[in-house]
Amino acid sequence: MKILRVGLVGTGLIGKQHAESIGRIPGIQLVAITESNETVLQKQKDYFKVKAYADYKEMIDNESLDVIHNCTPNTFHYEINKYALERGIHVYSEKPLAVTVEQGEELTRLAKEKGLANGVNFNYRNNAMVQDMRVRMQKQDAGRCFLIHGRYIQDWLLYDTDFNWRLSVEEGGKSRAIADIGSHWFDTMQVVTGKKVTAVYARNFTAHAERKKPTEDGSVNVPMETEDGGLIMFQLEDGTCGSLVVSQVSAGYKNHIFFSFDCEKYSMRWNQEQSDRLIIGTRELGETHIYAAPNLIDPSVSRYATLPSGHPVGWADAFTNGIREFYNSLSDDTYKEKTTYSDFENATYIMKIVEACMKSNEENVWVSIG
Repeated sequence: MKILRVGLVGTGLIGKQHAESIGRIPGIQLVAITESNETVLQKQKDYFKVKAYADYKEMIDNESLDVIHNCTPNTFHYEINKYALERGIHVYSEKPLAVTVEQGEELTRLAKEKGLANGVNFNYRNNAMVQDMRVRMQKQDAGRCFLIHGRYIQDWLLYDTDFNWRLSVEEGGKSRAIADIGSHWFDTMQVVTGKKVTAVYARNFTAHAERKKPTEDGSVNVPMETEDGGLIMFQLEDGTCGSLVVSQVSAGYKNHIFFSFDCEKYSMRWNQEQSDRLIIGTRELGETHIYAAPNLIDPSVSRYATLPSGHPVGWADAFTNGIREFYNSLSDDTYKEKTTYSDFENATYIMKIVEACMKSNEENVWVSIG
């Protein structure tokens, strides 16, 4: 069996997680990394113990790669993904796919024209209990869905002294909280329901008009142009309605993504901070907890639960599941068909939802998504 040669572009926290997942999947090998910061590059070269480049183009042109993983800040996604696709290399990219819908549509067309595998890392869809909810919904086991509600809330930007590249429009794009974490919620919800969001009404907020950006001499106040969160109502293509709360300034919430699908027979609730269990709510019995295990979830998705009940499957496991699904589609040549992971087309639609939320907030109206 041919070993696929993989290049990693960007070696920060998420880049390291990609490398960890790559190392857990047979048949693929990380052969090179690229990091534009020379100081960081030297440290990462020792950490990864593979060939290191300061220029991603040089890595792509020299290493005969089969796949790249793009783990750079948002504004670099488009140019790097395009450069790889034009040279016949499969791409697995961090989200967002690009910073505008037009860029996403261009990359989607290019990937299809080239016949290349294309994935975008929406990792929460790959949790075993999310997949079990999807199958339950698909089989109509819970009956008709009345209402969907949830939240994705964090506290890592609570203080005005908290600063990160994502706060910059130039590096992160025009939307921050909704694009960064709201996009994950919408992707996961659409996977479970099998339905697309067709309209949104959003009211966004910014907690700090200015933030203190660190400098060599201390800090400088920088005006904030991106949102810290928002409250969003939405409608699906079948008419089902729902709501979402997004925040990156809610104290005590670390990475709290929660869903409730309220259906006519029972509700399904999932919180990724307790990601190894699905809560089934009924009027007669209250709450029942179902734990992740291959023998306790639908057989069609048992591959997403790799450990026995009581051995929690978590964030990193779902992360690896998505990358494994991507490489499985390469090995069995099914990537041109419907994929279990998010492809470029789906990622572009998620960008459309985010843009609609921003437009709705600006104009104070419901916005349809075409």
